[in-house]
Amino acid sequence: MQHLLYYFAACFLIGSLPIGEAVARLKTGKTLLLPGSRNTRPPGEMFDTLGIPTGILICLLDGFKGFITVFPLAIYFLGENPYQYWWPVSLGGFLTVFGHCNSLFLGFKGGRGLAPTFGVMITLLPVPAVFASLLGFWLAFWGLSSKPGALSAAGAMPLLSIAWVLAIRPDEINYLYVVATMSIWTMWEHRDELLSYVGIRPANFPAAPLPQATAHDTPESSTEDKAQGL
Repeated sequence: MQHLLYYFAACFLIGSLPIGEAVARLKTGKTLLLPGSRNTRPPGEMFDTLGIPTGILICLLDGFKGFITVFPLAIYFLGENPYQYWWPVSLGGFLTVFGHCNSLFLGFKGGRGLAPTFGVMITLLPVPAVFASLLGFWLAFWGLSSKPGALSAAGAMPLLSIAWVLAIRPDEINYLYVVATMSIWTMWEHRDELLSYVGIRPANFPAAPLPQATAHDTPESSTEDKAQGL
């Protein structure tokens, strides 16, 4: 029991490591935290701040946090076969994602959890996780943008996992619980974007700036004013 508590605590602390925020402050002197929110900036703004190579590296490192907690760390704390009981490893993976979104080192603020979620999933259910990741990357870089790509990957993960488990690996059916939980959690963390896609602007989303008059428009408006004066 004591080893189990140590494992859960280690998962939360590893998930809490603010890798992206630390790199952003060291490299640019800026923060990735969104003003007035407990979350980091959207992925597009993060890549603008860090640069694409550094941003990709940060995503990989955040994903590695999920991988390390459900593979080598689980073996270290829970024994050589930690997967004989599905729930300790699954809960450890969830605590990693929870720590990433509520970092102890950032006053319980943090990221949105997608990268460590796929780090966990690629260890527990690698085939569905890889296909969901490929879908997300395709939508992000060729189809749409990073946000719908990420959300599409999170939405595809439970569907692909259900098909994989029922058709090929029925012995892993219990992992569907953690897949569903993490997918719902990811959608909740991205709820502002989801609302904006259906035309609802959340309170913390800035309003679109009003169009400004250009130099070309000024003479026309002046002419109209004179006409109205006449």
